[in-house]
Amino acid sequence: MFFVDKVANYRIYDAEGKPAKGKYAELFEHHYNELIKLPQYQELAVFAVDKLHDGYFSADKKGVLKDTNGSTQADDDTYAKIMRNKEQLLSMDEPLKFIFSHSALREGWDNPNVFQICVLREVGSTKERRQTLGRGLRLPVNSEGERVKDDSINKLTVIARESYADFAAGLQKEYEDDCGVTFGKVPKIAFSKLSVVVDEEEKPLGRKASEDVWSELVSKGFVDTNGKIQPAFNPSKEGFSLGLSEQFAEQEAEIITVLQSYQLERHIKKDEEPKRLKINKQIFLDPEFENLWNTIKHRTTYQVDYSTATLIANAIKSITEMEKIEAVKVSYREDIVGIEKKGVTTTNTKANEIKIEYTGILPDILAYLQKETELTRATLVKILSGCNRIAEFAINPQKFMDAVASIINRELHKLMIDSIKYEKLTTGQVEWSMQLFREEELKDYFEQCLQVQKSVYNTVIYDSEVERRFAEELDKREDIKLFVKLPAFFKVETPIGTYNPDWAIIKHYDETIYLVRETKSTKNFEKLRNSEADKIKCGRKHFEAIGANFDVVTSSIEV
Repeated sequence: MFFVDKVANYRIYDAEGKPAKGKYAELFEHHYNELIKLPQYQELAVFAVDKLHDGYFSADKKGVLKDTNGSTQADDDTYAKIMRNKEQLLSMDEPLKFIFSHSALREGWDNPNVFQICVLREVGSTKERRQTLGRGLRLPVNSEGERVKDDSINKLTVIARESYADFAAGLQKEYEDDCGVTFGKVPKIAFSKLSVVVDEEEKPLGRKASEDVWSELVSKGFVDTNGKIQPAFNPSKEGFSLGLSEQFAEQEAEIITVLQSYQLERHIKKDEEPKRLKINKQIFLDPEFENLWNTIKHRTTYQVDYSTATLIANAIKSITEMEKIEAVKVSYREDIVGIEKKGVTTTNTKANEIKIEYTGILPDILAYLQKETELTRATLVKILSGCNRIAEFAINPQKFMDAVASIINRELHKLMIDSIKYEKLTTGQVEWSMQLFREEELKDYFEQCLQVQKSVYNTVIYDSEVERRFAEELDKREDIKLFVKLPAFFKVETPIGTYNPDWAIIKHYDETIYLVRETKSTKNFEKLRNSEADKIKCGRKHFEAIGANFDVVTSSIEV
């Protein structure tokens, strides 16, 4: 969403009253046409640029758009139009992706999928600031209209005309004064969702352990007793470590990442020229890099060989042991409310619970499971017949079908991953070309990055504190000739999606060693049964098939 200072900057009219593009509309189309030609945006080139943007402004009786203050009858007409079309705006088939507006859209407009707000005018009053920002502070929805609670998606980017630091500080002060919240304060439960491996299962750290981590951080001076991050917390300092107890040492990198998320300055990016990856020609043209690339460039094909009988037996066992499927329950309370001098009181509180029995026509469970698992009806019949849980299907059909489909897919993936075999494609077939590095060089980057000397590019883009430390340490080691963060185009095919390994490395130790390494915060990662761990297991078998040295490491010391 763009909030503009004048309607005329987006839409102008000639002497005959015909509409034409204003300077903002022309600038938008000019820059969009430049960006859409870049390789990383090719798949987005679906609609014509003039269909991608439009303005929601009030109009006079002749239909001419005009500036308003957001509280006129013309504004009401505009908002009514938006309300009528809001479901259409959420459709994937709707080309409109960029909306220009003059006044802050009021409560009537409730489109949840706003991810960027660009403020091209002064935002003065407290109310207007909150209304403007509030357009993006909604949980987005998917194509089915369901709320999406993925933190990697739920991000709002605000491009503010005034200094963003001032803009953010002003909003924070307003919320702190009115709501009593404190920004930048690390709560004691901040680390409760971090993962820990227990008996080959991934489990959350939990509330108690999170509070213990928080107490250690306070005792070491990284956080004060109010949860405010202190200057002692400086991960960019050479040799920096939290020095946590052995119990939490494996989670240090993840804990640092959580702490960084509470630092406001990390979420502010200054207006500057876009940075680009630049190839380090000395490294790129080095014969040793070519030798490394010739070692890992080969593609493979895979096949899986599992027993249907084993799948049926495993699925039956897991479905038999799953949690009981129960009817939908509605809980409510009844209270008698009284208003007295001391305030509002409640008495005779009574808790109630109602079970809602399913009474509709039962759906075609075999057709549903076939669609979700791609197994034959005969296989599915054997699984359902053997689990002795089919009676629960009538209690809550959708929950039962979803639970069963999830279990079958999980057991299927286990068998596929455990039995997968990769075969190197013969010379002359498709391989990853070194020239793809030059295409990557064209891409702008805006994420976390580290200047290095021994890599193919002048900069390494990292996704986590583990990766940053790994690259920093490799760049300083004398026995490391060169290393590269493998680009996004380097993908190994697996039954559960593609796998992009982390690093390719040349090490001099008596002899030249070519390595591929995956960086994780724990060595126990491959023991887990989740999609990321399973992809890495497939990656290991791929590199075994082409004769490349692959392993998972937690730090550069293990290289």
